Amino acid sequence: MNQNEKALSLDSFLPYRAARFASALSRALANRYQAQHDISLAEWRVMMHLMQVSEISIRDIFLRVDLDRARVTRAVQRLEARGLVSKLVNEDDRRLIRLALTDAGWDMARDLTRLAKEFEADLFRSLSPDLPVDAAAGQPATPRRQPGHQITAQLLMSFDALESALAQNKEPRC
Repeated sequence: MNQNEKALSLDSFLPYRAARFASALSRALANRYQAQHDISLAEWRVMMHLMQVSEISIRDIFLRVDLDRARVTRAVQRLEARGLVSKLVNEDDRRLIRLALTDAGWDMARDLTRLAKEFEADLFRSLSPDLPVDAAAGQPATPRRQPGHQITAQLLMSFDALESALAQNKEPRC
């Protein structure tokens, strides 16, 4: 690099800041669920995705949780050993295994959802301490015109647009 060229300022570089922020959010939430349920980030992600669909293959879940196959496999093994996840074998093709939450897994997943919503409500309160938050919903308890909701709605729309552009191997347009 030529010494006259200005170096990239990481503190104002969106991908860097987004990655740092995502890591900080993930660690803060993990502190809550690890303290109460002794599960890892990978186990949390597997359980939360299993709440979204009743059954899913290991191959499909590792694509959804943004973790490598080995890490997901180990997480599933730990969850299965604890009786939180069951493996369902396809009778037509025994190589195909689908995962599902057990009753105990559903109980824990519901509590993990409660923790996540409380965490999100705390984030809203940090944006606007006077904004009433419905912790059960993890959303501002006030109408859509409130600042906390507007910020969140804008962020989510931006995330959706950026993820869509990246998924299509296009340059993001903001």
